[in-house]
Amino acid sequence: MDFFKILRNRLLGVLTVGITILLTASAQSQTTNAPTIDLLLLEARADAEFTAGQQDPMWGMHGRYFNLKMGGQLSNKVGYFFRQRLRADAGSINFFDNTDFLYINYQASPQWRFRFGKDAMAVGGYEYDAPPIDEYMVSEYWNNIYCFQLAGSVAYTTPGGQHTFVAQVSQSPYINSLGLAWNAGLLAYNIEWMGSIGKHVSTLWSTSMIERARYRTVGTYMNLTMLGTHVQFDKWDAYLDLMHHALTADDWGNNLGYVARFNWRCASQWTLFFKSSFERNSSQVEYDSPVWIDQMVPAHSSFTKNGIGLEFKPQKVVGIRLHAYAGLQSCFDHQTSTSEYSIMANAGLTWTMDFSNLINKHQ
Repeated sequence: MDFFKILRNRLLGVLTVGITILLTASAQSQTTNAPTIDLLLLEARADAEFTAGQQDPMWGMHGRYFNLKMGGQLSNKVGYFFRQRLRADAGSINFFDNTDFLYINYQASPQWRFRFGKDAMAVGGYEYDAPPIDEYMVSEYWNNIYCFQLAGSVAYTTPGGQHTFVAQVSQSPYINSLGLAWNAGLLAYNIEWMGSIGKHVSTLWSTSMIERARYRTVGTYMNLTMLGTHVQFDKWDAYLDLMHHALTADDWGNNLGYVARFNWRCASQWTLFFKSSFERNSSQVEYDSPVWIDQMVPAHSSFTKNGIGLEFKPQKVVGIRLHAYAGLQSCFDHQTSTSEYSIMANAGLTWTMDFSNLINKHQ
C-alpha cells in the first residue's frame, strides 16, 4: 500500500470518528453538561505561483494547506479547540509539531479564563493573528517565527467584554529555530491586550520577553513588541501592525517594521485588497555563533513587499473562495549595499468542508 493510500485511509478514519462523535454529541445536546462538538471541518488551499527577478523565473502549482479543525464544550465551563495540519513530514521537536492548536479552556467566570495546551503565542498583530490559510504576501517575520508552542495562560475580560488582557508563559520559539531539543528549557513570557475602542477600532497589542539562550552576558532575552490596530466599517476595513525587536537594553530602533492591509468589499462576492510590509534589521549585537541575530528578520537586511489582489466567494457555492494577487518584493543587504528585486503573482482556491454544519442541517 503506497503512501497516498495510507494517508487517505487515515483521513477517512479521522473523519468517521469525528462525525460519529458529532452525531452522538448532538443526540445528547439536551443533557446538562454533555460534551459537544460545535466545529468540525476540513479546509484546504492550493496555489499557482510565479516569481521572476534577478534569478531564473520559477512557477508551478502546489497544495499549501490541509487542516482539520474541531472545537466544542466538555462542560458548561470547559471547552476545547484542535487544529491539525495534515502533512506527511514528521515534526522535528516533538510529536505536536504539526498541531497548531490543542488546548483546554476553563472559563472560571465571565471575567476569568485559564488555558493550557498547544496554542499560539500571545503576540499582537493582525497578520500574525489571522489563520495562515487566509494570508497572502506575508512578512519575513511571519514566515520565520515558530508561533505555535505549548503554553499556559490566564486572561481577564472587563465587564462588558470590551477589553481582554492575557498573560502567558510558553516555550520559546528559539527551541525550534536554533534546532534545540525539547528539554532545552527556554521560555517566552507574553502579555497581550485585545481591546475594542468604540464601534470601529480594535487592538492587538503585546510585549514579550523571549528567552534565546541561558548563561549569556548579553542577548539572553529578545524583547518583541507588536502593536496591531484595526479599523472596520461596513464596506472597508484596514489594519496596521507595528513591530520592534531588541536584544539588549541599548538595541532600540535597529530592528523594526510594519505590516498594513486594506480590504474594500466592492461587491457582495468581491473583496479588493492592498497589502504592504517593510522590515529592517540593522542591529549590531554580536554573537559567538553564526546564526541570525533574532531568528525573525535576517541580520543586516531590509525587506519590502507591496501588492494588490482580489478575493471572490461564489454566492451559490458554500465554502469556496478564489483569490489572485500580484506584487513586488525587494531585499536590501546593508553589508554589501546590494538589492534584489522580484515580481510575484499568485492565484488559488480555498475549500472549507464544514461537516458540523452539514450534519446539523440534516437532523
